Amino acid sequence: MRFFDGASLDRAFDARSVAIIGAKRANGYFWLRMFSSFEGTLSSVHVNPTSIAEIEAMGIPNYRSIGDVPGPVDYVVVNTPRRNAIDAFAACIDARVGAVSFFTSGFAETDDEGRELQDTLARMSMDSGVPLIGPNCTGIYNPARHMSSMHDMPLGVAGSVGMVSQSGTHAGFFAKALSSWHGLHEARGISFGNAAALDAADWIEYIGGDDRVRVVAAYLEGVGDRERGDHHRFADALRRVTAKKPVVIWKGGNTVDGARAASNHTGAAPISSEDWAWILQSTGAIGVESMEALVDVTASLEKLRTAPGPRVGLVILTGGQGIAIADTLGRHGLRVPPLTQSSLDELAAFFDPIGGSFRNPLDAAYATETPAMLARQLDILDRDPNIDVVVMDLFGTIMSARRIQSDFGVGLGHRADVGGGGGERFLDVLAARAERGTKPFFVIVTAAEKEREAIELRELLRDAGVLTFPSAERAARAYAAVLASKGAAR
Repeated sequence: MRFFDGASLDRAFDARSVAIIGAKRANGYFWLRMFSSFEGTLSSVHVNPTSIAEIEAMGIPNYRSIGDVPGPVDYVVVNTPRRNAIDAFAACIDARVGAVSFFTSGFAETDDEGRELQDTLARMSMDSGVPLIGPNCTGIYNPARHMSSMHDMPLGVAGSVGMVSQSGTHAGFFAKALSSWHGLHEARGISFGNAAALDAADWIEYIGGDDRVRVVAAYLEGVGDRERGDHHRFADALRRVTAKKPVVIWKGGNTVDGARAASNHTGAAPISSEDWAWILQSTGAIGVESMEALVDVTASLEKLRTAPGPRVGLVILTGGQGIAIADTLGRHGLRVPPLTQSSLDELAAFFDPIGGSFRNPLDAAYATETPAMLARQLDILDRDPNIDVVVMDLFGTIMSARRIQSDFGVGLGHRADVGGGGGERFLDVLAARAERGTKPFFVIVTAAEKEREAIELRELLRDAGVLTFPSAERAARAYAAVLASKGAAR
């Protein structure tokens, strides 16, 4: 990093004392409530008598100045109007705080006066050595310390994903979607907004350099000024990280209107499509184009670990789905090839071709009467040398959440009076395949008209450790991205 070392940021991320300057009554003292479960000392800095009384009624001590807060303060969130920003930051510098995040907006993204204020804050930060995060950001997310940057973010459970985001909303959405869709969690994340003193290169280097982080995800709107050399500096930092771990990046502002919106959001300088393509190609970072792809590709990298090739062994529960999914996979450079003759011979020993097929895709609704039958099919695909990855589509009108938790047949599942036995369940088979299969394995849950039931089914699979997607399109896009990143396509 140019102006700060990692230790100065470590103090803020692992804070033992946090102070909120200017928590607003109008939003219910949002920032104080965000840190209600923080594992450390939480203080308020406020001068309004009404607000002070209400804050102290919440059980939070209030002080009229950051300098009055007892003991060292490791992390400060500022929520004052921009006209008070310089004085607030100066007081934090005098108090020798660890780092300051400005939720306050109205800087370079707004007008010339705002840009001048932002430049002043940046100079103060660099001269003093007190890291400035933002402004116009939601700051630090450390779930292990119960430090949140957006409401309802998962707290208390730390994972192995790192997140670097210019948008506070996207930072929060990513953490919540990663947990809700895939059961994964972040080790730490940052929303850095206008990047006055710490920019995209700094944060990629810091978050990516954390040994607890195995996969880095990022949402960026800009990487600085090309003429100042910021693009090359960002690429150099990114290259150092991708040499050790995968990095997935969604860059916003790729159209004329999108670039204007990005400038209005964080004051980000536009970057040409040619320059961005060069950054991705020269660093090996994975570029995606939506939040869904950012979450799905990150989860796939974390859960699959390997991607040996594009050849898919596909199990389906209705014939039309096989055609649709094969076409979708093909559009992303994946294949659904014929199986070897030895696999076909083994399948023929128990697979009834009446009403189905086992030539890949395996149209297996009537050949999946028991979990043992499903396990055998998946095992054959796992051993077939023509197959690199095994995928199953659970069609919502055939495989319900109730049925997947039972050990009775697919057909019998339509009868309400049939209960499950005491043996292995379909869910157990899928979980075992995800954990112990020699090849990557994931599941697609096609909802059909049963979206509520499909959500329940996806959650069951998620909790069992199975990588699950709500559509073939998202599954194909994610696996193809992982495959391309490993240079394994053939």
